[in-house]
Amino acid sequence: MAEYSKLITTAKGQALVAKVIAGTASDYDFTRIVASDDEYEITDLESLTSMTEKQSSTIAEKKVVNSVGVQVKAAFTNASLAEGYYMNTLGLYATDPDEGEILFAVCIETTGNCYMPPYTGVTVSGAIVTMTTVVSNSEDVDITVDPAAVATVDMVDDLDVRVTANEADIANLKAFVNYNDDYDIYGVEVDFENKKFTRVGGAVNKQPGTDFDGINAFGGRRRCNLADDGTVNAYEDDQGYVEDGSNGQVMVEQPKFYYKVVPLKTETVGGRVLLRKARYYVSDTAKTGFKLHPAFKMNGAELDKVYVSAYEATSYDVSASTYITNDAQTVDFSNDKIASIAGAKPMSGLSQVGATRAGFRSIAAKRGTGWSQGLVQTSTMSELLMLIEYASFNMQAEIGRGDVDKTDDGSSNMAENTGATSPLGNKSGAITKSGVQLVTYRGEENFWGNIWTWVDGININYGKIFIKDHDFADDTATGYTDTGITCINANGYVSAFIYDEDFDWLFIAGEVVGSDALPVSDYFWQNVAQAWTVPILGGHWGHASGAGAFGWTLHSVSSYRYRAVGGRAVFRKAAA
Repeated sequence: MAEYSKLITTAKGQALVAKVIAGTASDYDFTRIVASDDEYEITDLESLTSMTEKQSSTIAEKKVVNSVGVQVKAAFTNASLAEGYYMNTLGLYATDPDEGEILFAVCIETTGNCYMPPYTGVTVSGAIVTMTTVVSNSEDVDITVDPAAVATVDMVDDLDVRVTANEADIANLKAFVNYNDDYDIYGVEVDFENKKFTRVGGAVNKQPGTDFDGINAFGGRRRCNLADDGTVNAYEDDQGYVEDGSNGQVMVEQPKFYYKVVPLKTETVGGRVLLRKARYYVSDTAKTGFKLHPAFKMNGAELDKVYVSAYEATSYDVSASTYITNDAQTVDFSNDKIASIAGAKPMSGLSQVGATRAGFRSIAAKRGTGWSQGLVQTSTMSELLMLIEYASFNMQAEIGRGDVDKTDDGSSNMAENTGATSPLGNKSGAITKSGVQLVTYRGEENFWGNIWTWVDGININYGKIFIKDHDFADDTATGYTDTGITCINANGYVSAFIYDEDFDWLFIAGEVVGSDALPVSDYFWQNVAQAWTVPILGGHWGHASGAGAFGWTLHSVSSYRYRAVGGRAVFRKAAA
């Protein structure tokens, strides 16, 4: 938590003490405490006469400590704070009978951990400041107490700098100071402006891969053969595990986890609240202030696990009882089933008009209850885990560039067959075959590159984002939740995401003045001029640095199909 130096009485404060001792001033009238982001050395404090005020609070409580010591308290909240700041310096003000209000005493914060966040419109955070100052006689103190602040202060017993005493607010403050005492909380701080990433919480000093294997949200991901009813027939490395579809679909089991996004600095531009600095956290267990990731919610039910396809989707021909492994444009979108197997060219919309998002939705549903195509909830789930494990958005640099550098022939589906990363199992990494690199994140192959994939659960109307977690449909807001988020009306490399506390799990571009390296590294396409659009994710074989794990395109109309757009499978089912 925050730590402050001893309270130094200023020269003007010492002069007031002398006046009280001499009898030329009748008492000490402490008026307020001021918080500032000014930075000083301890040797600077005695000569200070003023501070740059970020916030000021009237005295809320006084307590006589002994014959010469008085303790005063004041409450600070962010209720009207547009921009967060570090409470680097605190000053106690008093009234001098000759000079008026003076800076009586000052202290400085020594850890850099006392951050007052901006108000996001939903949660009010606060801090209690307690100062103990030495005077000539405590009976000579006359403190004006603000009655409106007393109830707030009385909730806290002898705190130096703490959040108002309820668990949610305490959790908020701990988030701002990195959860230093909670080693089952793992996070990263992203400074979008300065393009800097810092591991926080239990992630400090960890490296991607083995260091995260013991954390269930990460190491609990594992490939498996999943039956249509959701039964796991075998896990990777188990006897009977195969990737040809004969023992079930090849999926990645993802255990549930909880998350928290902390907006350290925001800026409102064009009506959008942009993240300039933020912390992203996950935990295997429920924590005060954390939320269950929406990937594990479906129609009001909480899910212990979800399953995402290990491979890009192909299809199963029901009439012929066989998997289509060559992207034959013969899918029966009324009867065939989505599939996730190795050794198949990803299914595309090369010539079959049914390969729209709605078409993939249809063949996913044909596999049975609980099946869908890729979802915005499960996509952002994997994105968040990548961000925290690698302390970066640039998965092309961290894991592998992927199949993104081909020269497009302008006529065919140039995606590579699935299964190249099968030897990596549940590990992340890249494998090159015939000069083409294929990538995987903990079992999920080609999350970026190779072929675009449709994403369901999100509809876009003139750039405005609508979300739903079940019973999906195109070109409608009926039954969907209006997030209040509208994407930026420009294309480019992402430099800032839009923040909304209720939808802080989304990665929607709000600014696109970045590069292919930092801070996000991936490209964003939009079509704000269009009434209804649907998203695709990841990029294809020719998108080079514009492809990536955070490379979203919100451009396509729902009737769109293309040779470079495919899909993925998801299974979700509430426990009986």
